[in-house]
Amino acid sequence: TIEFKGIAHTSFISAASGRQEIRWLGTPVTLPRLTVFHDVRDGSIALPTAWWVPATRPDVIAKLRLHGVRVETLAAPRPVTVEMLRLVDPVIAGHANEGHIELAIGAVTREKRTEVFPAGSVRVPADQPLGELAAIMLEPESRESLLAWGEFPEILQRTEYIEGYAMAPLADRMLGDPATKTAFATWLAAHPTADADARLAWFYARTPYYDDRYLLYPIGREL
Repeated sequence: TIEFKGIAHTSFISAASGRQEIRWLGTPVTLPRLTVFHDVRDGSIALPTAWWVPATRPDVIAKLRLHGVRVETLAAPRPVTVEMLRLVDPVIAGHANEGHIELAIGAVTREKRTEVFPAGSVRVPADQPLGELAAIMLEPESRESLLAWGEFPEILQRTEYIEGYAMAPLADRMLGDPATKTAFATWLAAHPTADADARLAWFYARTPYYDDRYLLYPIGREL
């Protein structure tokens, strides 16, 4: 509990609402032993050395600067080895909240990738006064992250696909590889009700034609 400097108020029965309402008096008052509530931690993460935001997201870079987060801007393209997170089964909220459509992130997988960040991209060091704020904004598993607030809708749309008439012959040829055949049999045993589209989708995900950016969060983590 704390002593809280607040504003005095009284209450009255409203003829319109039929219930007790508050009337603020506009005078200062100190409220003794006011209860302070805290969130309960439901998880933790190890912060990276820095985050990398591509120049293709100037809106995200602008929000970081607006909040006073220190960023380092690239003058030329640079390949960087980073960890990137891919969403597994995100769920879009069925309603808007403060002008945003929220996203329930759910599970993620982690991938080590070498990404070429173009000029204008920024590196966001975690070791800075507002490093925790940067983490809240950029770590996708944060409930208040920009991703959770619907700032990256483009990753939810698969931009490429392949028709069954083209995929089926290719998949049949892929079954000629013993490792692929074994992996497919294992997957099929775990998904006995998979329909034809799901089966072909399994093969498509293992071709060079698959949309590798689907569900991939574009912010890199420098470990």
